[in-house]
Amino acid sequence: MAADVADADAVERAFAEVTETLGAPDVVVHAAGVDDAQVKALVAEQTRAGEPVLTLPHVTADAWRRMQAVNLDGTFHVLRSAACRMLDRRAGAIVLVGSEAAVHGLGGLVHYSASKGGVHALTRSAAKELAPFGIRVNAVAPGVIDTPMSRRSKSVFGGTAPAPLGRLGRPEEIAKVALSLASDLASYVVGEIVNVDGGRMAC
Repeated sequence: MAADVADADAVERAFAEVTETLGAPDVVVHAAGVDDAQVKALVAEQTRAGEPVLTLPHVTADAWRRMQAVNLDGTFHVLRSAACRMLDRRAGAIVLVGSEAAVHGLGGLVHYSASKGGVHALTRSAAKELAPFGIRVNAVAPGVIDTPMSRRSKSVFGGTAPAPLGRLGRPEEIAKVALSLASDLASYVVGEIVNVDGGRMAC
C-alpha cells in the first residue's frame, strides 16, 4: 500500500490496516527519504565553475520543511506507529536509515544532513525507551550507494573512488545489514548506528 510518511494519520492508517490483516509487526525497516535535486544542481554548477560550494543561502523555508517532514518527521511517525503495535507483545525490531552525512556533515546539503542527524538522535533515544519493553531500535548509516538519489550527488561526493573499497555501495549491501540488525543475530544490539560506507568513515 502507499502512504505519505510525512502524514502521521496516513502512516497510522497503514499500520492499522496491516495489523488488522497480518497481525502486529515483528520487524519494521523504515527507508523512506528525499533529497533536494535543485540544491544538488546548484552544487554541480558551482563545482564545474571551480567555486566553493555554498547552498545555505539558497535553501528555502519550504525546502527545509519538506526535508524535515519526510526524513525526520516521517521517521518518527513510522517509529511511533510501529512501537505502539510492538509494545503489546513486548518484542520487535525497528531499523531506521540515517546517513554518513549525519556524522560528519555534508556541505551543500545542510538540510539533508540536519534531517539525518535527527534520525540518529531519534534512534538512540527511542532505543533507550523501548529496550526495557523488548523492542530493539537501531539504524543503518549508508555511505555513497548506487541509487538514483546518489547518482544525482556525483558532483557533491566527487571522484571515481568514493570509498577506500574503490566503488559505490549496492542497495542490497544496505539491506543485508538491516536484515542482520532486525534478526536474532543482533539480539543484544540496541541503539547502534551502523556505518555501511566502504570505509569512508575510517578515513
